[in-house]
Amino acid sequence: MNPIGGLDVPPSPMAGTLRTCSSGLQRLGRIVLTLMLLGGIPLGLLAACQSKLLYFPRSYPPGASARWASQAPGQAVDFHTSQGHQRAFLQGRLHAPRNLWLVCAGNGSLALDWSDWIASHGPPEDAWLLVDFPGYGDCDGAPNPQHIRESFAAVVPLACRSIGWPAHPDSSRLRFFGHSLGSAACLLGASEFQIQRGVLLAPFTSTMDMTRVVTGMPLGWLVWHRFDNAARLAELAARGPGKVIILHGTADEVIPVAMSQALAARQPALIQLRQVPGGRHNTIQTEHAEELATALHEAGAR
Repeated sequence: MNPIGGLDVPPSPMAGTLRTCSSGLQRLGRIVLTLMLLGGIPLGLLAACQSKLLYFPRSYPPGASARWASQAPGQAVDFHTSQGHQRAFLQGRLHAPRNLWLVCAGNGSLALDWSDWIASHGPPEDAWLLVDFPGYGDCDGAPNPQHIRESFAAVVPLACRSIGWPAHPDSSRLRFFGHSLGSAACLLGASEFQIQRGVLLAPFTSTMDMTRVVTGMPLGWLVWHRFDNAARLAELAARGPGKVIILHGTADEVIPVAMSQALAARQPALIQLRQVPGGRHNTIQTEHAEELATALHEAGAR
């Protein structure tokens, strides 16, 4: 008897053809398995090394923090997390400010890269807490969403005490501002401290969605460092009234403006999307400074 498909059937003229087809399918299966295994090697390397592909850390040159503190004026806020020593920077009105802003720069940038711009364009009645990711600037460790959130949980109470506020302040006096990957980071801070107002500059929907943009393939399931701005903004909307202004250049060559359009479409009562004609990813704050400054002043108002 010749088993085919799990059933015993008598020999027939088709048996030889079926055996040939079965043999061919087996060979095809071996080829497909080989290709999958070969394809799995780079995919496995991508998954294992994604932190090196996702983050581009920089350090401050020696003495940069001291020079900044003497010029800003401002003060460094030193603290510790599971990642070791961390340092953030507090500037602006440090005595009885109206608001305290949590600020995060984009990938490959540092918190102090925004210091002069904020001093020139930000609301002068506010204080600004410039936060680097672990592994960036003067911070030890390695970045990931959990470590970044841990940094916010540790540094915000210290900053609040430095400006004469309670360690756990009224969330209505907190604001957030982030650029690119910094948008995702400051939304983690907003989640931690229930902050309802802020400005996002060129955000993405999620790192999972960005893998398709970068690779052209649906590889989001490989991403371990999951920043999900759509989810964080949905949480913000669910907490109650809020105001989030998104600025995104129409010529952004890194994060497509369609991502901000998608975020705004999901939360129309919360998000005001302002598309900046011709704005690019890394120069929008210099070439369109007035539009960004206006957004910060509006989000800072009570």
